[in-house]
Amino acid sequence: MRRYPIVTSLPPVRSPRLNRVIMTSSEVLSPPPPAAVASLAAPQLHSVDLQSLQLPLVPDVVSVETGDVSAFTRSAWRNDTGKTGTYGLPTMLDMKAEALEMVQLDNWSVQPVDRGPATAAPDPKLLRSWQYQATGKLATAQVLVDLKAEHIKSGGPMGMKQEAIKHIVKHKPDDTFYVVDLANVQRMFKAWRAAMPRVMPYYAVKCNPEPGILKLLVAMGAGFDCASKGELDMMLRMGVSPSRIIFAHPCKRASDIRYARDHGIQYTTFDTVSELYKISQMNPDFKCVLRIRADDPDARVPLGLKYGAEVSEAPVLLQTAKDLGLHVVGVSFHVGSACQNLSTFSGAIENARKVFDEAHTLGFHMELLDIGGGFTGHFDEMGNVMFGEIANTINTALAAHFPPEMGVRVIAEPGRYFAETSSTLLTPVYGQRDRVAHDGAVKKDYWLTDGLYGSFNCILYDGQSPAYKVVRSPLLPEPADIRTFTSTLWGPTCDSADCVYKDVQLPVLRNGDWLMWNNAGAYTVAGACDFNGIEFTTPGKLYVWSDSAVDVELAEENVMEA
Repeated sequence: MRRYPIVTSLPPVRSPRLNRVIMTSSEVLSPPPPAAVASLAAPQLHSVDLQSLQLPLVPDVVSVETGDVSAFTRSAWRNDTGKTGTYGLPTMLDMKAEALEMVQLDNWSVQPVDRGPATAAPDPKLLRSWQYQATGKLATAQVLVDLKAEHIKSGGPMGMKQEAIKHIVKHKPDDTFYVVDLANVQRMFKAWRAAMPRVMPYYAVKCNPEPGILKLLVAMGAGFDCASKGELDMMLRMGVSPSRIIFAHPCKRASDIRYARDHGIQYTTFDTVSELYKISQMNPDFKCVLRIRADDPDARVPLGLKYGAEVSEAPVLLQTAKDLGLHVVGVSFHVGSACQNLSTFSGAIENARKVFDEAHTLGFHMELLDIGGGFTGHFDEMGNVMFGEIANTINTALAAHFPPEMGVRVIAEPGRYFAETSSTLLTPVYGQRDRVAHDGAVKKDYWLTDGLYGSFNCILYDGQSPAYKVVRSPLLPEPADIRTFTSTLWGPTCDSADCVYKDVQLPVLRNGDWLMWNNAGAYTVAGACDFNGIEFTTPGKLYVWSDSAVDVELAEENVMEA
């Protein structure tokens, strides 16, 4: 196997023993855990024996029998309520583990999180707040304060319905709004970092550039995948360092390249000779990452038809880059949005290694592997993040083809993984009509405040089939008619193609009743436009932070039954 020089600017973090972690200089700037807020003195550089804390790290992530990464699950409701058990860690120990960074599993190295510059002494009031008690980090706690997030118990469908009803009673909205549960974003981030410690997530901003989600990910130390100067500008204005951004668009507009050059963006992707010539003319200092094609034929949104060079094309592209004096530093791929076949990742990582070897023979210093997106993230009925199978597949492929001693930095571009479960969409009914069919049957038409030009563009462009629940208006009396009719749900524009669903079974709805759409955070409002002058792109928002990703009462019942 070819040996690559260790990248001295980003050395892999090594731990002499599995149960021992050395704090870095950036980590000692982090605040103490909530239980230690009595003393505000800055903690000193020291070592911590994790066995003394009784952290069940190995059973949670690594198979006791084989030592391999097993299906990673961590109980969100137990973590966040502080209850201990076989499903996860209590809240304080989770915070301690995060403050110490992630533990190296077996011989895999961990990438340090960029926590940004040191800040002023922590505000004692913030240290005592529920926001800090819930998150364990000052930066994330401040985000919740700034967004005026409400602290709630349950983040499942029942909990979301309760919060929506409270909001409707208090504010009497008559238009679309979202309930954004930022705690789910943190749960996904923690699960990712524990299950794939070598792979730093760079959130795909295109998936949902919701400011609250972005600010939380900034505070947690994520990187960002940007695809335009608009997205670059958005993240730079939030204070994100250019070193935490990859300009992951293989065919950039000239204005985008100039903006990236003028604002210090270092990394970008390419997959054609044409792009290399543009880069050589407008920003030859780019660190270029060759995107190769890696298709999952069953992905919800395949991307290989448009982007990604065939592996057989790599030698010509690399030679062209060398002739132009450009810096090729890595390889990227994207298996397609919502990947279904995990073997696609294994094959893509193997092909990426072949390109690395080819580039090395041409004298390129290869330092970066970008395994793209395609990830999904959901919770089971206990609140566990279901992520283990894909993590196991990727970790195994990385160990085989990019072992830690190569010194290669590994990143990914998850979007849907972080965003989908974060948001619940509420749409009121504002119009209705009865139509009598030839057989005398009555069919119902209902108009919603959102449609295919708004958040439901996901039906056309992302292949989604969003599920809904009826929420009766708390401002109206209980309905007298409980019959069910074949119904059609129309969007609000003048376009007759603006139809969300046809011929679905619904109870009688009234103007002012609502439909609730869970898991509506990915590729929904991000793809909306304001057609007909209707403000689809700026829906109302309610930020919450739940103690549980699922409805607590239901989860506790499942525990008792087990």
